[in-house]
Amino acid sequence: MSSTDDFRVITFNDTLRAGGIEPDVARVKLLRHIETRNRIDVHDVWRGQRELFESWQARQRDDFFNGVDYVASFVVSRASETVFVGLYTVDGGWTEVVAGTPDPMTGTPADSRTALHQLTRVPDFDIYADRLVIRWFLAGKAPGWWQWAHRNLKPVLEIATQQEAPFPGWLAFQHPVDELDTLPGGWRQTLRSTSGIYLLTDARGVHYVGSAKGGDGLLGRWRAYRGGRSGGNLGLKGATGPYTVSVLQTVDPAMSDETVERIESLWKNKLGAREVGHNLN
Repeated sequence: MSSTDDFRVITFNDTLRAGGIEPDVARVKLLRHIETRNRIDVHDVWRGQRELFESWQARQRDDFFNGVDYVASFVVSRASETVFVGLYTVDGGWTEVVAGTPDPMTGTPADSRTALHQLTRVPDFDIYADRLVIRWFLAGKAPGWWQWAHRNLKPVLEIATQQEAPFPGWLAFQHPVDELDTLPGGWRQTLRSTSGIYLLTDARGVHYVGSAKGGDGLLGRWRAYRGGRSGGNLGLKGATGPYTVSVLQTVDPAMSDETVERIESLWKNKLGAREVGHNLN
């Protein structure tokens, strides 16, 4: 018999068995999370705000976890991979969510059957979190966002750290304001911790030069322009959104406001932002 004949595909159920869980006995529910309606990167939320992700996952219909012993949680990465992020025990208890209460992550209001379930993370499986990738869709079928493990063998494609792309640097960075929340977590943290002079470009290609200092840095300032809003700048009242942002120069967060404003004024002069742009001063 050749080595090819001996080859056997490793499945997620094999991983469960290696951790002492027999999927043909224990009831394991597989969940594949993706949030396209609200344009939220669930993988990014899991990385940066684990408690928020787990609260969102636990908020389901009151009978959703009936007869379930374990929940195997997967999220869809930016590369469209189905990445394992944790195994949870279902403790059986749940509390009713008052109808109309907005979900803390998506803002979706609860209906009369929404409940917050008690799920407890199984630490023995954390070694696979953000590393193990499975094939969710088999034979061209669309199986939905949840399945039973014992009925669906999910091939393991790889076990490797899922790395986000490195920040491209200030010269290359340019991004639509309305899509800032889709950036990788590391990128947003860089923008949040950086002060500087930025260039805002509207849909007609007209510029506005501004500065961000303190607070949530560049990211916090740019969020004020989402949805084509003026961000409190009179010169942008007649601008046409949506906007795109880029960085002209970074500055030391400890630099005085007067110095930052002087540098900002120099950039306005260089780019003619007062003559042909949206800047008024």
